[in-house]
Amino acid sequence: MFSSAYIVNKIKKHWALIAVILIISLSMHLRLLDYRWPYLRNIDSYMFYRQMDEIIQNNGVYPAYDIYVRAPEGEERTIQGLLPQMYPYQHLGAYSFMFFKMFFPGLQLWQYLIYLPAFLASLMAIPAYLIGRLIYDKRAGVLAAFFMVFDITIVSRTLGGDPDSDALQLLVSLIVLTIFLYTYKYIEVKKALDKRAILYSVLTGISLGVWSHTWIGYWYIVWIILGTFILKVVIESVMKRRPAFKENVPLALSYLIFFSVFLLLFILPVYGINRVAYTFLGPLEFQDIKGETGRQFPNVGVSVAELQGSGSLKEIIQRSSAVDFSQNPLAILFSPFVIMIYTMFYLGYSFVKTKKHFVTLLVLLIWFAGPILASLVAVRFSILFSQPIAIGLGIFFSKISRMASGEGLKE
Repeated sequence: MFSSAYIVNKIKKHWALIAVILIISLSMHLRLLDYRWPYLRNIDSYMFYRQMDEIIQNNGVYPAYDIYVRAPEGEERTIQGLLPQMYPYQHLGAYSFMFFKMFFPGLQLWQYLIYLPAFLASLMAIPAYLIGRLIYDKRAGVLAAFFMVFDITIVSRTLGGDPDSDALQLLVSLIVLTIFLYTYKYIEVKKALDKRAILYSVLTGISLGVWSHTWIGYWYIVWIILGTFILKVVIESVMKRRPAFKENVPLALSYLIFFSVFLLLFILPVYGINRVAYTFLGPLEFQDIKGETGRQFPNVGVSVAELQGSGSLKEIIQRSSAVDFSQNPLAILFSPFVIMIYTMFYLGYSFVKTKKHFVTLLVLLIWFAGPILASLVAVRFSILFSQPIAIGLGIFFSKISRMASGEGLKE
């Protein structure tokens, strides 16, 4: 048998892995806690249930025509391009159900969909950990994983029995950013575009492509990736008092590779040239999400509750916290949103003083600012800044713990 010393050493060595596994398990338990109803939670759940069931009943093929949309005429689903449009969530749900059905013959689709969103949301702990570890340290990664899966806004949209697409959208967007950051950091260290950097760049492009078929608002990740590079070049040019182009050539070539893969394989042959413009100008169209220009009249977006504006910045901050600020106004100073602001100031100070955490500051700044503006337009997008806030909280409390133990006092 293993000695106690051996077990303790193994735990110390693999404590982060053990912590992430525990976080995933607790996340699943929380989302499935006391679920005992013989039905799904809301109307959208049944829309996705129907779409997945159609794939199952049609021998794994998603029917090209939807007879229930715009009745009685119906609507053609598949965009007629050189390559077919993907439906990642519908196919994932249908195919994974058919797989488990082989082992559990009595399993019904609605029962399976109680577990699917809880499982997908819990898996966010893995890319959250990887991002936190990559841009700060291992402790920040574990804390980021915890704050990500237990964020109040994310939990409310990814409960068991609520198989809306939010869980997959959040998970895939984190995977895209994880692969991108690995590519970015690798090239920053090597200062060259070698074979591994090319492979990472291709994988970034593929992940972006899958993401673009997962959610129509995919452009916001594109803007984070583009904004990181543009802001990096601008800041370095100001600091060096000359254009910082030459030193960023390997990174620029990497961007060229993954955007070529993304656009040439996943956008142009499926959607056509107009979608390329949308990919980069999406925020401008997004501002008109409830307008009538270029849309079928009437635009139902004006009456959808989750597309209404969040109101003031205070209301947006309130949505990120479980504490009611109207009862205790000072509590806002300790809200996740405001702690994220503290984190940004710390990273900025650290960069000015020690030239550390430059990439971390760039990514979080853009990742955090974009969803705030989106939330002012439509309340449903408040869930998007829960992701950077979780990463920021991981960094903040990792820094606090390091200072408490005497580490990193000068950073």
